[in-house]
Amino acid sequence: MAAGVEILTVADPRHSREFIDLPWKLNAGDPDWVPPLRMAVAKLLDTRHYPFFRHGEAAFFLARRGEEVVGRIAAMDNRLHAGKYNDGRGFFGLFECEDDTEAARALLAEAARWCRGKGRTHLRGPLNYSLNDEAPGVLVDGFNGPPLLLMAHNPRYYGPLLQRAGLSQCKDLYAYLVTRATMADERFQRVMNAVRRRAPALQLRPMRMQSKGFRQDLQTMLDIFNTAWADNWGFIPVTPPEVDAIAADLKPIVRPELTAIAEAEGKPVAMMVCVPNVNELLLQIPDGRLFPTGWSKLLTGLKRIRGFRTMLMGVAPEYRNRGVDALMIDHVIQAGIAGGFTYCELSWVLDDNQAMNSLADKAGGRRYRTYRLFEGSNDALLA
Repeated sequence: MAAGVEILTVADPRHSREFIDLPWKLNAGDPDWVPPLRMAVAKLLDTRHYPFFRHGEAAFFLARRGEEVVGRIAAMDNRLHAGKYNDGRGFFGLFECEDDTEAARALLAEAARWCRGKGRTHLRGPLNYSLNDEAPGVLVDGFNGPPLLLMAHNPRYYGPLLQRAGLSQCKDLYAYLVTRATMADERFQRVMNAVRRRAPALQLRPMRMQSKGFRQDLQTMLDIFNTAWADNWGFIPVTPPEVDAIAADLKPIVRPELTAIAEAEGKPVAMMVCVPNVNELLLQIPDGRLFPTGWSKLLTGLKRIRGFRTMLMGVAPEYRNRGVDALMIDHVIQAGIAGGFTYCELSWVLDDNQAMNSLADKAGGRRYRTYRLFEGSNDALLA
C-alpha cells in the first residue's frame, strides 16, 4: 500500500478483465491508439504456451485506488539475457497507468521487488517480453498518427511519468518514414546508383510462400538475423519456438514482394522482411474482437492496406559495409511502391547504431518517431 494505492497480484492475466481492459480505458478518445486483437492479447498472456516462457518467467500486477484500477505491470526475468550479459537486469512490460505518480511508483516497486527475488539488481523496460517482441519502449516523440504494426503508442505523459516514478533514460529507438515522393527524389536516386556500382554481385529473391518453403526460408532468414544482430545492444537470439510463433503470425499477412533473401554464389548472405501495416484495419475493430464482424474487415481489407514496415533485416558480417543492406531496402521499397503501397516505416533503429541511422537517412527516411527504454536500480525503486 502506497498513498492509498493497493497492488494486487494477478494469477492468470488471461482471465483478468481488469488487466486486459485497462488499455481501452486509458486510451479512450485517442484516435491514434490502435486496439489490439483480444485473441493476440490472450496469446501474449498465456504463460504455458507463449515462447518467452520456455526461457523466462513473469509476474503480473494491478494497481488499485479504492475501487478503481489505475495501472498494471508485468515483471519479467529473462534467463537468456542473464546468461549472455550477466548484468543483473530484470525487466518490466505491459505497462499501463493513469497519470498517477504514486501508482506508477508502486507498480515499479512491486516489479523491482519481484525481480530482486530472482537475483536481479536493476529494472529495465518497458519490453513485452524482449526486444524480439512487440512494442518495445514508450513513445516519447512523434505523436503524429497511429503506430505501425507491432510498434508502441501511449499517452504523452508516459515518458515523464516513468521518470517521476524513479527511472532514467536507458536507450532510444528510432523510426523512419519513407514515402513514394521520397523514392522519386533525385538525391535518393543518385545515392542508390552509387550503391549499385560498388555492391557485390547478388541474387535477390522473395520468400517462398508454399508451406515447406516458407518455413525453410523463415529459418534461413532468422539464422542470418541472429548472426547479424549478435553484437547489438540488448540482443538475444530468436529461439526455435519463437521461429514457429513468428511463422504462424506472418503467414496470413506477409506479401512475398515485401521480402528479400540476398544470395552470393548460391549462399544466403542477407535478408529483409517487411509486413503490411495491418493496424490500418485494426483501427476499424475498436473492441478488438474478431467476431462477429472483425474477421470480414480483416479479410476484405488486406488488399487495401497502403503502408508497410520493416520487421526483420540482417546482413552476414562478411558482407557488411558493401551496400547490401541499401540494395535490399531499395529493392523491397521499390517493389512495394509498384504494388500500390504509398509509405514504408523503417523501424526500429538503436540511437547509437550509426551505420543503420545513416542508411535510413540515405534511403530517404525521415526520422519521425522516438521510442524510449528506461531503467533504474531495484534498491532505489524500493527505497
